[in-house]
Amino acid sequence: MTNVIIAGHGGYGTAIKNCLGMLLGETPGIFYVDFNEQDNLESLNQKLQDTMLQCGEEEILYACDLTGGSPFKQCAMICAENPKHITVAGINVAAYAEMVYNLELSVSELADLAIETTRASILRFPIK
Repeated sequence: MTNVIIAGHGGYGTAIKNCLGMLLGETPGIFYVDFNEQDNLESLNQKLQDTMLQCGEEEILYACDLTGGSPFKQCAMICAENPKHITVAGINVAAYAEMVYNLELSVSELADLAIETTRASILRFPIK
């Protein structure tokens, strides 16, 4: 089973948790980390390490709010040291919801699913 750690600036993790809870109910296997104003890189890293311990030895997919931000950089550094971990950034709620139902996929397959779901769910209305 792949676990997912959702990390981002401000209350991003908490907001995604609340959104998924409203849409889907409980989300076992999904964990949430907020990088708040009072945090620094050390406290963010500690939050990520503590959350990783909750995941055990399973594969972990880190899903960050945006590429290049501090949560993304910290998750990428963790991934550089652990081949069972992958980081993605910029995915949307449709992708998070899809992941909830597909945690049996490998971390690589789940990362690809999240990216493809985000791409497929983007829409403009009215259509040109």
